[in-house]
Amino acid sequence: MKNLFCKLTSEFGVWYLDDGTLGGSGENLLRDFQTVLSEARHIGLTLNEQKCELITSDQNVIARFRSVAPDILVLKPEQAVLLGAPVGGSTSVDHVLASKLKELHRLAERLKQLNVHDAFFLLKNCFHIPKLLYTLRSAPCHNSTILEQYDTAIKDTLQSVLNVRMTESVWDQAVLPVSRGGLGIRTATHVALPAFLSSVTSAESLTVQLLPPRLHPTAGISDPLFEQAVIEWQLRSNAALPNLPQRAIQKAWDSPLLDVVSARVLSAAQTQAGFARLTAAAAPFAGAFLEAIPCSAVGTRMDNSSFRIAAALRLGAEICSPHNCICGAPVDSSGVHGLSCRKSSGRQIRHSAVNGIIKRALASAEVPARLEPSSLSRDDGKRPDGMSLMPWKEGRCLIWDFTCADTLAQSHLDRAVLRAATVADDAEQRKRQKYVSLSATYYFVPICIETLGPMGEEAAAFFADVGQRIATATGEPRSKTFLMQRLSIAVQQGNAACVLGTVPVSTDLYI
Repeated sequence: MKNLFCKLTSEFGVWYLDDGTLGGSGENLLRDFQTVLSEARHIGLTLNEQKCELITSDQNVIARFRSVAPDILVLKPEQAVLLGAPVGGSTSVDHVLASKLKELHRLAERLKQLNVHDAFFLLKNCFHIPKLLYTLRSAPCHNSTILEQYDTAIKDTLQSVLNVRMTESVWDQAVLPVSRGGLGIRTATHVALPAFLSSVTSAESLTVQLLPPRLHPTAGISDPLFEQAVIEWQLRSNAALPNLPQRAIQKAWDSPLLDVVSARVLSAAQTQAGFARLTAAAAPFAGAFLEAIPCSAVGTRMDNSSFRIAAALRLGAEICSPHNCICGAPVDSSGVHGLSCRKSSGRQIRHSAVNGIIKRALASAEVPARLEPSSLSRDDGKRPDGMSLMPWKEGRCLIWDFTCADTLAQSHLDRAVLRAATVADDAEQRKRQKYVSLSATYYFVPICIETLGPMGEEAAAFFADVGQRIATATGEPRSKTFLMQRLSIAVQQGNAACVLGTVPVSTDLYI
């Protein structure tokens, strides 16, 4: 192969194993192509003409190549793609993005036939940005109008899958990462600039090695496409450029753009309830249910109604038509009254589900436990939710009591707007005071998870400890993540039951 390389005269060439790309004048390319054909025969190889591509619009060059290789494929420059990346300018970029958009439309129709949780997981982690990211990183796509069509298709698909109306404010929140209170459905127009800028920066040294010296950037002059992208990024973010070591990291370019969207979402929250919802949604583990792999065997697949209501509660979208609750109170389109209504049956469902998860988690950590121990009671005769049968810490057995405080309850809003998990921390302090008589003998842990997901400080520390013990016992390093996902799903399913519990009971078709 070394002898072959020495005989090639093209201006540009990149080879990897038996795949090669040559660039230059038609005369030099034809000479090199004939050299490859000749040398390949000497080492027992045959060039597959049907897999060779000639990128040109010069009919004379095409005719000369056809005389040597009749079956060679001819592509116009605007259709040129190298290793899946468009290389023929803006027209080539649009051509590739159009094919991606067509594929998305086909996949979207199939997603609508699946379980809502399954469809959302596939859209978020497989069919959306993951299928587009390579193209966004390998070409300047940020100015293409097709990206806007792509985002519109994603919005329509998400609206159909979740059965939730995507208003402008709801959509702005939905496209934020889960850690910022969104659904993690990133838009292509937001990701395109950070992806391209970080890719160019990280590949700069390798690019210089591959290009011939005459194409190396001179001092003070860099790629004009990169410079234009930087100017566009500064206009959108209104921020200083990332530090040099960070410019190869996509997140460094992405965060300032997300700050702009986050600020717009917060400014749209005109009420205490809206601000409290956004604050709670961005708390650690509040969106853990969105990251869970849907699987019925392990209890992480949510039914359609539960997932729809959970997503709508997180986004502040409409859940139902206004109606009167079974308790007589009015319920608006947000449906949040059911989260704190004492007559809603979902409260008991949520309470039992979370305590069951805690008991099974302790068993996985090799600490057997039982629920509602009859041998223990407070001064008022009420019992904790559970107790370990083996010492937990300091030679004392664990007792815990769980509660789920409603983040959006009117009595909590003044505290909920201060910071995430304030309502949960307050509830844990009240629990500790109620069980002060048992704290001397047992290791008591108050556990509070708010309806929108934030955990109290003691609950977060407790589940981190349990997750670490499970990881030690089972060897699974992701044990804490899985535990948090199960807890989050249980709370959201309970929330859905609470919301549905405000509706008067109707007789279904099979009764």
